Amino acid sequence: MGDFFQTVVDIDATPGEAEALGARVVAWLVAEGIVCAEQRYEVLGRPVYSPGPRWDDVTQWPARGSCDGLAVRTGRTVFWGSLGSDGSPLCPHGAAPAAAAPWPEALDACYRTGAAPLRCPGCGRSEALPEWAWEDDRFALAHLGFEVWNADRLRPEFVAGFGRVLGHRVRTVAGKL
Repeated sequence: MGDFFQTVVDIDATPGEAEALGARVVAWLVAEGIVCAEQRYEVLGRPVYSPGPRWDDVTQWPARGSCDGLAVRTGRTVFWGSLGSDGSPLCPHGAAPAAAAPWPEALDACYRTGAAPLRCPGCGRSEALPEWAWEDDRFALAHLGFEVWNADRLRPEFVAGFGRVLGHRVRTVAGKL
């Protein structure tokens, strides 16, 4: 058993714009009937928006009532997924796995300070850790994420809609508690 989650992460949002962007996405979701306008309850201490009448339109395998809600998370966050995954960071310059790179230390530094470059052992180039992708969608480092709890997999075109509304790149992580 357990609880499943999917998080659509805005990897470009700055700390100063995360709240406003989160509100923009909620307004879009409410206008489309995907979530209800008011936050009704909490999941893991976070208020959530209940699924709206069109929720099933955005999932790959619709099943009425199969969502516990959507929470908006802002602030410097390491969004994680694929619990137990061996996923390594993928170099943004060639997508080569960088398992030998000291990424755990960089991940910790990025969470504490907001910045941490990581050098790819393959190509030798250095890039800020939030720019790296991860095998198995293990992590995303950002200031804005939209957590969906106990729902069927989100349709790719729906996830792409977040990027259009935000005007930013998005990444999805998923996992189970």
